[in-house]
Amino acid sequence: MLRTSNYSLVLSVQFLLLVYDLFVNSFSELLRMAPVIQLVLFIIQDIAILFNIIIIFLMFFNTFVFQAGLVNLLFHKFKGTIVLSAAYLVLSIAFHIWVMNLRWKNSTRFVWTDGLQALFVFQRLGKGQAPSWTPTHTHRPQPQSRQWAGPISLPCNFPRLGLGLLGNGSSTFP
Repeated sequence: MLRTSNYSLVLSVQFLLLVYDLFVNSFSELLRMAPVIQLVLFIIQDIAILFNIIIIFLMFFNTFVFQAGLVNLLFHKFKGTIVLSAAYLVLSIAFHIWVMNLRWKNSTRFVWTDGLQALFVFQRLGKGQAPSWTPTHTHRPQPQSRQWAGPISLPCNFPRLGLGLLGNGSSTFP
């Protein structure tokens, strides 16, 4: 089960992976002269996106909704996050393959085709719309403390047998 200290660690790791993703998206064009370094950065970025998706699913598995067997409810509620995260991963991989194919042989020339620009826009839109959600209800709620309200009087519909079980045959419980 995920504890509060572990939850902050997982959230920090997920945040660092997203910051790396943002960094590579922002500055990968500056490394177009070194295609090998750009390729390594793209591979690490795709692995980081995959790790973020894995973290999202691991957080799903730690919820009580999932453990109670209501998987369909959980996935129905967060299908937008799951679909957009998967679409962003696919679009990122497609974009990276296309960019590296165009620029590998001639890295000094700036190549930007219409199809690459359309894929670039869809890939960036997919990232902007996909929230990085993690379930927050991973801990059991603490039981509420009850105050003593005194004896409870319940109506008794049973005939009084006079057995003296409660002393005087009343239906008042302490």
